[in-house]
Amino acid sequence: MCSDIQDYYRNKTVFVTGGTGFMGIVLIEKLLRATEVKRIYLMVRPKAGKSIEERLTNFCQNVVFEKLRNTGVTLTDRLHTILGDCQTSNLGISAEDRKVLIAEVNVVFHLAATVRFDEPLQKAVSINVRATLDLLELAKEMRNLEAFVHVSSAFANCVVHSIDEKYYVHKLGIGAVKMCELAESLSVETTNKLASVLCASYKNTYTFTKSLAEEAVLSVGRSLPISIFRPAIVIQTYKEPLTGWVGNFYGPSAALYACARGVLRVMQMKSQHKAHLVPADSCASLMLAIGWETARSDQRQRLNLAPPIYNYAHDDENPLIWKQYMSAITELGSELPISKMIWFPFMITVSKKWLYDILTFFYHIIPGFIIDLLLTLKGKKKRMMKLYRSIHKLTGVMEYFIVTEFTFTMDNTKSLWNSLSTRDKDIFNFDIRSINWKEYIQFSLTGMRIYLGREGPETIPRARLLYKRFKILHQLLQAVGIGLLISLVWILVRKVFS
Repeated sequence: MCSDIQDYYRNKTVFVTGGTGFMGIVLIEKLLRATEVKRIYLMVRPKAGKSIEERLTNFCQNVVFEKLRNTGVTLTDRLHTILGDCQTSNLGISAEDRKVLIAEVNVVFHLAATVRFDEPLQKAVSINVRATLDLLELAKEMRNLEAFVHVSSAFANCVVHSIDEKYYVHKLGIGAVKMCELAESLSVETTNKLASVLCASYKNTYTFTKSLAEEAVLSVGRSLPISIFRPAIVIQTYKEPLTGWVGNFYGPSAALYACARGVLRVMQMKSQHKAHLVPADSCASLMLAIGWETARSDQRQRLNLAPPIYNYAHDDENPLIWKQYMSAITELGSELPISKMIWFPFMITVSKKWLYDILTFFYHIIPGFIIDLLLTLKGKKKRMMKLYRSIHKLTGVMEYFIVTEFTFTMDNTKSLWNSLSTRDKDIFNFDIRSINWKEYIQFSLTGMRIYLGREGPETIPRARLLYKRFKILHQLLQAVGIGLLISLVWILVRKVFS
């Protein structure tokens, strides 16, 4: 059986920005393993004192590429670095490298972005908007360009709660080009102060600038063979190339890990709302399918239609709800506990902010203060209150997107899926309706132990013993607390009626 997508990518040259990030790594691995792509140019900047050559060496040693390495493949035969930086004018790409890209590139995947919700506006505009505009202009010079996939976010347009596969540029109040001109004409401090006005309805600089980048694609890039991919919250891989692989402490995966360690005990959320979480490997498959579809659809360019958008989230056919995701710790915690836990893992979810603040004080602040006090008495460095500040910052930026109910239409994504051959559906499976969520969550917990906790199977017996001990202590503490509360109520009642 033939694969149309594999046939398309055979002998193609691909340029990837943001390839060293979590989703970028999964995309590149899939490209190298599932297609006979000729060459991948990966834009990399020097970081932490390491050159781009050193970073490429470290990149190729990632556990994600283990399956490829075991087949005898030398990654650097098809993977080459391009020195570049999204915070630099014209992406910081040299004239020589630009010539190479202009002459050779067939497909562009633009994943580079700052995903920090609290990024200063000046920096967020530079990375998420100006870099996109610069890349679009570079793409216009590429003589053999066939497809450009711009990676946005399902929540880029969070000013509306029912999000269709269309543009919401009228909500911005300013275009991408004008915003960049404004940022360049003002000081960094003045631009950052504008965030409270420009980003108010978008909740943070990330969603605002990602929406601006979509406007850039529409206004500046519509002459290109280009599409927009809007994934929801990207978390652990489902099945490829490893089950449950995650590359960083961020978002729901970090919250789940903090809960498993017995540190995070309270979260504000509407537990019956859909958890718009999508596996990284499904996203990689969908991106490759979008690139193929974009290259073969020339009607849009002839008719000067807006670049198509592909939402990727949940609908009613196979939903995952927040309660189902966060309760995994209590349901599967005894099977896959973490040996680094500091208390029995449990999770209380509440929808009211005032109740969340009260419970946080009793379940986070007081225990954190007590532990820090004990550490100080032992002559050790305090850490719990600092940890809780980080956790509360993380959950705070997630709060709006967990408490608010969002719905997404996915007509283009479903149509693309239906257009695939049986073979392509097997190799590039992004059908979210086919995910067994219980299985996926179990994979996620296993991956969380291995890749975030750095704990192998050999730690499970000790972790299970620790889990049982903490459970007994937790139940005793609950019993004491309930007893004290009953005693307090009884004393008050006696005083009132005596």
